[in-house]
Amino acid sequence: MSTTLRDIAPRGPSPTHSGLGLDDYQTVELLAAGLARMHLDRQHAQQHLGPQDRVGPSGALPRAWRTGVTRLWWTALAQQVAWPGDDVDVFAACRRPLGSWPLRLDLADGDREQVLLEGDDLSEFAEQSVALAGCQDVEAELVENRVFALLMAAAQANGRTLQEIQAAYVTLRLMLVQHPVLGDLDVSKRVRDMPAASEGEPYVKKFIHAAYRFQPAPGTVGLRLCDNCGNPLPAPLVRCPVAGCPGQAASHTVRTLEGYWVQNRATRRFLHDAGLVEDRLFQGAEVLADQLVEDSLPVRVALERYPLMDAWDGSVRFTRGDGTTELWLFDAKDTVSATLLGRCFRPPPEPEATRRFLVLANHRATPAYRADLERELHGRVRGITVADESAFLRLAGQHARRFGGQA
Repeated sequence: MSTTLRDIAPRGPSPTHSGLGLDDYQTVELLAAGLARMHLDRQHAQQHLGPQDRVGPSGALPRAWRTGVTRLWWTALAQQVAWPGDDVDVFAACRRPLGSWPLRLDLADGDREQVLLEGDDLSEFAEQSVALAGCQDVEAELVENRVFALLMAAAQANGRTLQEIQAAYVTLRLMLVQHPVLGDLDVSKRVRDMPAASEGEPYVKKFIHAAYRFQPAPGTVGLRLCDNCGNPLPAPLVRCPVAGCPGQAASHTVRTLEGYWVQNRATRRFLHDAGLVEDRLFQGAEVLADQLVEDSLPVRVALERYPLMDAWDGSVRFTRGDGTTELWLFDAKDTVSATLLGRCFRPPPEPEATRRFLVLANHRATPAYRADLERELHGRVRGITVADESAFLRLAGQHARRFGGQA
């Protein structure tokens, strides 16, 4: 099912329970950013000083956390709730659903069920809150920005023309989605294919160092990987824990010289896992293109992955026998919170296209999720059609047949 934003009925601004005009999503984003900063500090301490205590209110607390807690205090005061008493109260609450907190936060129903911490680790909801909110200092240190910067550098260094740079970018971007584990022999081949270097080290190798971590294992190593998305699955996991992935653990052999590379946590969560919906759409568009050829229809479908260096996730160009063309653009998203996605989605203006789509992963696109998303997009984003991945591919197939005169 798809919805065009022009067709969504107007809705007023979301009220706040506090009466202070505070945006409760910003409060949650600040708390998540503070937790992310503390998580990074703890990782740094473990690497340099040895194991540390659990995440907790010890030492200097990040400014984002302090601001978020202060906002909680003002909201509680307005609601006449005696909470929080101190940081310990808030840390404890971060492991409970947001909707169970002593004060009322103005959040969508689906987000009220989310937690910010799962044990000592950030929840997927918290990580996506940080990324979508654009907290650049935290996001960069969570690796995503550094990986993208090195990806761009490697692509630009290994291409002489815009077409060659785009092709190099797509190759490396797809590597993150399709290969969460790389043997060192595979890495050596990729370096030979893209040998451009800076100060004696190939750009591709710098990119892999940022996105993956090395595991010494000379010879042949046996791994338990998801048979669908390729993520490592430590025992006793049998089913893949990635949302929407139907895969199960399967034995996989990697031939190595000295060891293999496995994606670090940030790369896996923000680039590999999030990119699975993109890859499914790419595969579906290719199946559609092949089917049109088999049916001898007078229309062709051409897929471009990550056009304009990832300005959009993909484009589908329909071309009739007389040379007439139409272009569809799509951005694919797989995020926990529809409200945060709607607040942060900003479609780029280029290139010009007949239609533009925001495509949701099938497992996210419940009626409640779509309602929250469309409420946030309404009045801010225009000319975008919201569809789940199955609906998008179905619409593309129907349009191809109509466009080719085979309605």
